[in-house]
Amino acid sequence: MALIGKKDAWALASIGAGVIATNPIFAGDPHALAALGLPAAGASWFAWKRASAWLDRTDTKSREGFVLPSDQRTKEHMLESAGLRFGYTLDHNHPVDIDDNLLMRHTAVVGQSGVGKTTLGEFLLWQQAARGGGFIFIDAKLDSKTRNRMGHMMDVLGRSDDFYVLNVDDPANSNTYAPILSGDADEFADRLLNLLPLAENNPGADYYRQSSGLALTVIGGALKAAKLRYHMGDIGILLQSARALSELERLAPSGSPERRNLQVFLDQFRKRTPKEGVQIDVNRMKEVLGGTGMRIAKFAQGKFGQVFNTYAPEIDLTDIVMNNKCLYVMLPTMGKATSAFQLGKLILSDLRTAVYNVQGSPESKRPDPPFLVLADEMGSYVMSAISTLFEQARSANIMLVPAFQTFAQLSNVSRDFASMIIQNTWSKVFFKYADDEAAEKAADIIGMSKKYARSLSASENEGTSASSSKASPLANKSSGAGLSESYREVEEYRVSPEQLKALQMGECIVMNGPRVYHIRSPMIKWPSNLPDYRVLRRHTEVPPGEKTLNFEERYKQFLMSAEDAFDE
Repeated sequence: MALIGKKDAWALASIGAGVIATNPIFAGDPHALAALGLPAAGASWFAWKRASAWLDRTDTKSREGFVLPSDQRTKEHMLESAGLRFGYTLDHNHPVDIDDNLLMRHTAVVGQSGVGKTTLGEFLLWQQAARGGGFIFIDAKLDSKTRNRMGHMMDVLGRSDDFYVLNVDDPANSNTYAPILSGDADEFADRLLNLLPLAENNPGADYYRQSSGLALTVIGGALKAAKLRYHMGDIGILLQSARALSELERLAPSGSPERRNLQVFLDQFRKRTPKEGVQIDVNRMKEVLGGTGMRIAKFAQGKFGQVFNTYAPEIDLTDIVMNNKCLYVMLPTMGKATSAFQLGKLILSDLRTAVYNVQGSPESKRPDPPFLVLADEMGSYVMSAISTLFEQARSANIMLVPAFQTFAQLSNVSRDFASMIIQNTWSKVFFKYADDEAAEKAADIIGMSKKYARSLSASENEGTSASSSKASPLANKSSGAGLSESYREVEEYRVSPEQLKALQMGECIVMNGPRVYHIRSPMIKWPSNLPDYRVLRRHTEVPPGEKTLNFEERYKQFLMSAEDAFDE
C-alpha cells in the first residue's frame, strides 16, 4: 500500500524545496527567493487535511445515529445544473442534486410507512412547481392536509390557474375527469379491461376477458367513427341494453369498417322474438362479457358518476403534461379499496395515452422542464401493463417517481414486475426498513465494496526437558511468544441491512447510478391551520364537429326496451 498520495508528496517536496532555498549558497538567486513561499503552500495542504479529518463526522460503528461516508460528488453535482435536490449528506452537509437527464431514467423511493417518503415527495414537487414544471401527484389516501398544502404551494408560486384536484370522494370539490374519453378504440378497450382481474393462468376466465376486449374494441371503434363523445354511464348502458346497441349501430357511419365490425360482433347475439322480431339477446351477451358492464356501471353511479359522467372534462392528462400543469389525485383506498385500486389503474392507463401523444408531438412542444409523475404508495394500485410507461416515458420528457414500501410488494403484480422496476429506475432512494428480507434485498441492490479486514494472531509456548538417565534435578526449560498481523481483501455491503433498518426518520440512502449518498431530506415547514382548498372551476365545451351520445339521459327508455327483449 502507498504510504502517501501524490498531493502529500508534492506538499513534502514544496517544504523541502523551501528549506533548501534557505542555504547561503543560493543567496541572491531569484529562483531561490521564489521557492521560499513553497513551504507555506505545503503546510497549508497538511493543515487542510488535518482540519478535514477533524470536521469529518463519519461514524460507521454506532448502532443508531450513525453517519455513513458518502461518495464524492461528480463535477456536474458541484455546478449549478438543471435538476432536483434530494437533500444533504450527513458527513459533510453537501447538497445532493440529480440532473434532469438522469431523473428521466426514473427514481424509485422505497421504505416503510411514516419515515419520510411523502415529505421527500413534497420537497420535490415544490422545486418542480417553482421552476415552472408540471406534475401529477397520485396520493393513495384521502388527506385534506396534503391537498391544502398543494393548493397553498401553487398559490404562493402564482400558479393557481395550473392546479387541478381529482377527488371522487368529494365531487363538489373536485374537477371533472373522463378517463375513457381519450385515445383510440384499442386504448379505450385496454383501459376498461384493466377493471377486470387478470386471467393469465385461467383459460376459462381468459376467454371471457378476451371476449370483453373484442366487444369494447368494436363499440369504441363505432363511437370514434361517429365522432360521438361518451362517458362511463353511456358505456354501462350500451353493454346492458339491446336498443342502445341498435342505436349505436345506426349512428355508426354507413359503409365504414367500424360499423361493419360492430354488425359482425352483434350478429352472434341476434335472435328472433314474437313481439319485436330480430333482437339482440342482451342476456347472452352479458354471459359472454362476464359482468364487464356491471363493473363499468359502478363508475357511472354515485360520487364516481358526478366526477366521471361528463363530455367536456376539466382534466385532460395530455393537456396537463404538454402544458406543464399540475394535478393532485386523491384515491380513497381505505373506504373504497377496490374502486380506488381500479381508479388508479385507469389514471395510469390514461397517462400511457398522454405519453403516446407527447411522443408524437414535435420535440419543441414536449414538456420543459421534464414533467414529474409522483405515484405515492404505488403498490396499492399498480398493474403489470404500466411497465411500458417506465420504458418509454423518457422519450416524452417525463420522469417517474414511484414510491412504495418494499420491492416484494410489487412482486404481487407479477413475478418479474419488481425486477422490471429495479432495472428501469436509474436512481433509488432507500428509507428505513422494518423487515429483514426487504432490508437484505435493498442492501443487495446497493451492492458490495472491497475492504481490507485486519486480523491479529498471538501464540505462546512453554516447555521443560530433563535427561531420564541421570538422577540430577537439573532440567532444561524454554518458553516463547509471538504476535502476527495480516490483512486480507473482503467484500462487504456498502450499506448493511442492519444500517437500513436503523435509519432515522428523514434519513435515506440515495443511490444515483454507482454513487451512494447518506442524506437527510429537508422537510417543508407549512403554515399551520391552512384553509380548506376549493377547486378552481374551468369552462369547457365539446370540441367542434363532435356530438354527445346522451344515452344516460334516456336510460329509462333503454331499460324498458331491454325488458321487452327478454320476454320470449
